Amino acid sequence: MPTSPLTDLLQSALTARQPLIEQLQAEDTNAYRLFNGSSEGLPGLTIDRYGDLLLVQTFHAALDGHDRPEIEAFYAAALPGLVCIYNDRSRANSRVVNPLPAEVLAEAQKPREFHELGLRYLVQGRHAGQDPWLFLDMRAGRRRVLQEAAGKSVLNLFAYTCGIGIAAAKGGAAHVVNVDFAESNLKVGKDNARLNDLPIRLRFVHSDAFAAMRQLAGIGQPGMV
Repeated sequence: MPTSPLTDLLQSALTARQPLIEQLQAEDTNAYRLFNGSSEGLPGLTIDRYGDLLLVQTFHAALDGHDRPEIEAFYAAALPGLVCIYNDRSRANSRVVNPLPAEVLAEAQKPREFHELGLRYLVQGRHAGQDPWLFLDMRAGRRRVLQEAAGKSVLNLFAYTCGIGIAAAKGGAAHVVNVDFAESNLKVGKDNARLNDLPIRLRFVHSDAFAAMRQLAGIGQPGMV
């Protein structure tokens, strides 16, 4: 395919990641960052793979009319079969602002499965929140918990969609409690748990983390000041 400064950057990033991608595939992982603009020449642009979802996000400025189709064409050739969803989050509060055509929006809102370290998780390109349902940069933490949780009791605070808790349960934890203030996050966590053959039943607590810690410690809530 014809090259350009943008496709050259994308190709360089993909080539540099080939050993990592092969390692991740051996670990039964098909979710990883393909392009990190801050360190690879285009600050504010990230491109992540979650199974068959290609999630393109901008945080500084929206893609122009040429860059978006160029990105889609590059990955259609390099990694065929991925569904590309673009979220522009370059305005205040990092909210997704760009509309999508109806047929693309339907694809973006479809729950999809992907794998990490042998565990299965759900992802959507678009949902009521703004962040992907699993943060890829927390993989090292999930791997560590998976390796060291056996026999332990694990309190997963600010649990989001409970990736740490699910890794702990798979790693043999005796008890796992996930705490998050958003019921919608915990719902995804419950769905994630059901996708996996976990040896224990996880607990999900809808609460502010600090209030939950006080309650679990038997301290009680502070009085009014």
